[in-house]
Amino acid sequence: MTNIMEKLLENVASPYIPRLRETSQSRANELLAIKEKIRSSPEEVELWFDKEIQKLRNIDFSSLLRIADK
Repeated sequence: MTNIMEKLLENVASPYIPRLRETSQSRANELLAIKEKIRSSPEEVELWFDKEIQKLRNIDFSSLLRIADK
């Protein structure tokens, strides 16, 4: 039974693997760019982080739940 489940999961997941690899590689490249930017322009990176943090703090989760209910 275990082999059947493994094959089933492989078949279900296989179409998503290239997309996950692409997303992973894209994120790695993004982090490398940020790392370089820290060295060349730390103030700009700090402002970017501040904006990202603020975006996360401003998420209205209750409105997301209302949208999901529709």
